[in-house]
Amino acid sequence: MELRKLDDAITTKKPTTALIYCAPGVGKSTALGIIAEKSKGRTLVLDVDRTFVNAMAKMEVVHDLSKVDVVEVDNIHTFDSWTELLLDLDKMNSEGKLDYENICVDNISELERCILSDLGSKGKNKGVPAQADYQYMQFKLVNSLRYMKSWGKNIYWTAWETIEQFQNPDGSGYSRQYPKISMKIVDNICGLCDIVAKIAVNKEGGRGFILEATQNTYAKNQIDNRKGCLVEDFIIEEEK
Repeated sequence: MELRKLDDAITTKKPTTALIYCAPGVGKSTALGIIAEKSKGRTLVLDVDRTFVNAMAKMEVVHDLSKVDVVEVDNIHTFDSWTELLLDLDKMNSEGKLDYENICVDNISELERCILSDLGSKGKNKGVPAQADYQYMQFKLVNSLRYMKSWGKNIYWTAWETIEQFQNPDGSGYSRQYPKISMKIVDNICGLCDIVAKIAVNKEGGRGFILEATQNTYAKNQIDNRKGCLVEDFIIEEEK
């Protein structure tokens, strides 16, 4: 058992785990590009939905891609290939060869569907996933995040946005925006993240992160006191 002084634990800088979400086309891939550009170290993007490269190719917002590497995740044989990919990266990390400050997954909403589609194709229900397949997928995603957090890197996952209707005990209702992840694990995954940020666009077209939860928006920030910020201001350099 390792005992640590609380003061030391608080003042020691730790890697950040963040989940960034928005509706398709609003700018989740661009947000990752901005974070990569602003970071001092290198960034690895695990591209599931094949949008990151196309978004960066426009060169409209992000102009320096020299510190970014991309791996396309197999979106057909996803269940086994995703496991193999994480094991390969874990081996690189144990050998001191995973030379990245940030490791990003773009995006886990599509990763969910790819895993389910793969498992369904191997079943006996004409490609439709069985109930057990949903459980395999759910445990796979949660364990993947735990696994990646052990590497000592900044972990950024992106997701699409979904909206659900909820009802209060008095009968009044409200809608809530949150990451498009299986309802059974969304709280688990968000709970493992230091930051859950929703991308919003203002009237002038500027993109920012909502970092404070409201009744209508799922968000949180356990890193600092900011309730929101521009995407380009998300990375705060350490004071020397």
